[in-house]
Amino acid sequence: MLTNLECIFAVLFNIITFFVFGSMITGRFKERRFSGTLSVITGFFLYYILFEAACIPIILLYRPLHVLSFIWGGIMVAVFIISTVINHKIWMSFFRETVDFLRRNPGFAIFSALLIVISSVIIINCYQFTLDAAYYVGTANTTLFTDSINIYDPYTGMWQDHFEMRYFFANYAVNDAVMCYFTGFHPLIWTKTVMEAVVIVLNAMVMYRLGRALFGEDLTKTGIFMFFAMFICFFYSTIYTYADFFVTRTYEGKTILGSVVLPLIFLVYIKLLKNHKDIFLWLLLLLMSIGSIVLSNSSSMLFPAALLIFVPPLLIIKKDIRIIFKSAAVVLPCILSVLIYVLYVKGYFVLYTMPR
Repeated sequence: MLTNLECIFAVLFNIITFFVFGSMITGRFKERRFSGTLSVITGFFLYYILFEAACIPIILLYRPLHVLSFIWGGIMVAVFIISTVINHKIWMSFFRETVDFLRRNPGFAIFSALLIVISSVIIINCYQFTLDAAYYVGTANTTLFTDSINIYDPYTGMWQDHFEMRYFFANYAVNDAVMCYFTGFHPLIWTKTVMEAVVIVLNAMVMYRLGRALFGEDLTKTGIFMFFAMFICFFYSTIYTYADFFVTRTYEGKTILGSVVLPLIFLVYIKLLKNHKDIFLWLLLLLMSIGSIVLSNSSSMLFPAALLIFVPPLLIIKKDIRIIFKSAAVVLPCILSVLIYVLYVKGYFVLYTMPR
């Protein structure tokens, strides 16, 4: 029972953390209505971008995990303090509006909460074991208990002579190890319970925002949309949906690409159709582009491919050549990531796990 409560508090802590980080950006756009769900989504990507910025130098300097943990802990505390100082008035207004929204729409609020809770209970208790799934748990485990970063093979525990560039920038699991270092959670519990629930909540938030974009103020239709988005995952499991990953491999980076990033790109496209000059939307795409690389190396190809689907029709509809340049800037981090990996595969460079 205590472990369950600890996991619930850990999930809430993650969501609050993303909210605080995201408010640093969403709170700066005074012309836009402040959104809690959008702040959490934005903060999720900003969080992992900043973590990557702290993590990569530590890896290149061959420093241990506990050094990264203290540095990242300091950054988190600084962000919490700064965000609270500059956003507390915005938060107070938002919380009052949220209470009023819940008071006026109790049925929708209860339905959404039940949908998230029931989905979480079912998915967390599903049988989950694949080679890729073992990688995420294994990486967090070896990173934590060897006090190193990506030096040991997560499958065998054997020392690696050099860093595998396929995973060099994908440090999502390293963050799991850092959080386990702070909280005392075992990596198995953190990855397969806490982060699973976090991903489910993020997916629900994206679907909520997508429902509101499609149906406006009609919360009944939005609720039905959220229900069937989840229903598909359980009863329409094919290669054409993200269902398999979402239900059986929820805590993997690829799952977040499918269940959060891809529908979020669609949401941004809908918004761009209304106002393609909205700076925040292009900034969000850039954050997604960089942040997705931290989640999974697959994003380097998936994100540009997904964006390419929406750019041509947007360009035709809006007839604004600047859309091409903005889109190119957005996908540039992914292209650079692919270029670095190709150079590594071709043997142009290698990064060793120990100084030579």
